Amino acid sequence: MKIFVALSTFAERDPRPLARIEASGRAFRIHRTGKRITTPELLRDGWDATVIIAGVEPYDAATLAELLALRCLVRCGVGVDAVDLNVARARGITVLNTPDVPTAAVAELALAMFLSLSRNLRPQANRMGQRQWIRVEAHLLGGRTVGLVGLGRVGRRVADLCRVFGVRVLASDPFTDTDIARTLGVELVPLQQLLREADIVSLHAAKSAAQPLKLGAAELAIMKRGAMLVNLARGGMVDEAALEVALRSGQLAGVGMDVFAEEPYSGPLCDFDNVILTPHSATLTVETRAAMELECVDKALRFIEGGIRPEERVA
Repeated sequence: MKIFVALSTFAERDPRPLARIEASGRAFRIHRTGKRITTPELLRDGWDATVIIAGVEPYDAATLAELLALRCLVRCGVGVDAVDLNVARARGITVLNTPDVPTAAVAELALAMFLSLSRNLRPQANRMGQRQWIRVEAHLLGGRTVGLVGLGRVGRRVADLCRVFGVRVLASDPFTDTDIARTLGVELVPLQQLLREADIVSLHAAKSAAQPLKLGAAELAIMKRGAMLVNLARGGMVDEAALEVALRSGQLAGVGMDVFAEEPYSGPLCDFDNVILTPHSATLTVETRAAMELECVDKALRFIEGGIRPEERVA
């Protein structure tokens, strides 16, 4: 049985994931271009792999049909949007992920964006870089209302971090009951109410075919004038054209984005002084990346040895 590591970077900052594969004695191959793997590269180099440790590259029906030896796909991260789970199930391919490890990294980036947008750090830093001594309006995070759309692992951690600042936290999540919200000190409210009352709206929802989330012009218009929006969930959850309009009109005072409808992103949001964009890097701290890679290797080896528990399987 062979393991193929399709990640664009692997064991770059921490040698332990590579050392663990080597110590297992299992045959393996690693994608070494330093760039996101393409489908032709995946089919060329992973055609004989029993287990693939995957990034965000697509595993659609056509791709899975070509990977005849594949029996397990281990996603280095939480989301499995790029995997056709129905086809994987039909083919008997086990799909695994690393759902817990990235929580702290994503939550900390969310808080960093809340603070940076509230204090207008980017425009101030940019002007100081141009040797312009110009002070701009800024706000405390404490005392504001943060609305969390999604109260899963990341949303709950963000709620914990916000509590230290004395923030009122609202949440909208159809899959969370009021008892859980109450233990977190969070008010569970309908999405429309959250949009109307929050000073900062932060998206942490999972992708759901049953109840897809999409904030467009109508939803942005409901928000407080001068509110801020942060999206660390999925790029398709926000209409980027409507976001541009809301920023130009002043309806939104600031935006933080780590995910985009099409990536890499180089669109008009790059031109705004009150927008903080990061390149889909919320989980990419050195510590988090190493921990995810170690978990992926552990799950790959345990699958080969028959040690995966049913509750660990996404599909």
